[in-house]
Amino acid sequence: MVFNFTQPARSAPLFTIVMPCYRAGRTIGTAIASVLAQHEGDFELIVVDDGSPDDSAAIAAAAIGWDTRGRVLRQDNAGPSAARNAGVAAGRGRLVAFLDADDRWAPELLSAHRDHFDEFPELGVSFARTRFYDTELAVPGRCSAHMPSLDLGQILAENPLCCTSNLVVRRDLFNAIGGFDLSLTHAEDQEFVVHVLATTAFEVRGIDAELVHYRTSPCGLSSDLALMERGWNQMLDRARQYADPQRFVGAEVRSRALYARYLARRALRTGHPARVALAHLLTALRTDAPALFATETRRTLMTAAGVMAALVLPRRLIAPLIAR
Repeated sequence: MVFNFTQPARSAPLFTIVMPCYRAGRTIGTAIASVLAQHEGDFELIVVDDGSPDDSAAIAAAAIGWDTRGRVLRQDNAGPSAARNAGVAAGRGRLVAFLDADDRWAPELLSAHRDHFDEFPELGVSFARTRFYDTELAVPGRCSAHMPSLDLGQILAENPLCCTSNLVVRRDLFNAIGGFDLSLTHAEDQEFVVHVLATTAFEVRGIDAELVHYRTSPCGLSSDLALMERGWNQMLDRARQYADPQRFVGAEVRSRALYARYLARRALRTGHPARVALAHLLTALRTDAPALFATETRRTLMTAAGVMAALVLPRRLIAPLIAR
């Protein structure tokens, strides 16, 4: 149901922005403020409260205020993928952008993606660069690399989009894929892009601009390495059902090695014991050592250096080794 007010009838906006939230009362005001501050104003914002037991919906409605571009929907708890799919179904924009309730956008994000879709007619999914922040979005950390375009092997190995807040997609493509897979509890955004690249002719391209600010939480899903790995394997299982076997099998072993390297780096960044990072790095080397040095050799060497340093040095001294 509509929580805050009834929107007056108007023509369909260019963008539908979907923001799922669950227990997001502390952060959602900042996320909504970054939407309302966008230079591109042709959008609708749909906040989907996924059965939050706190006052997330009321805080979201207050943050939207009298801006008729925004509304809050409520549903029984069904998970973030279901909330995002519901938000897309309720919207009318030709392009759909996703923003999680604990992240933040730069003011030029929507205008940059608008221009990106105008420039590339075959563009299906657009993304930019993500800056990682602390829990208060106050202290900036590393920034993701620029990826001009993605192929199936690249998205299988690691997720260059970094987070769902960095995903902008054509509505007709989103509907054709069937939205986010409700059976996945992790890597659903990654699986969506895999599905696009494996089954359509649309392009997935990156913008060389820092447009998304990602809030790192030590208690979040992205810090649960076992859950991440399980979700990634579920994503691979889903991809096997629709991807060309010849393309998929050739990329899978290499992807497993690169993903294990990613988990090693993630373990270092999120404060896990050094032995956890070491275990993931050894798995990567056993799986496909040549792939680790054929793809971003410097990253592999710096990861190994970071793991070795973590075994003997204070954490503050290894940060430069895993900054990129």
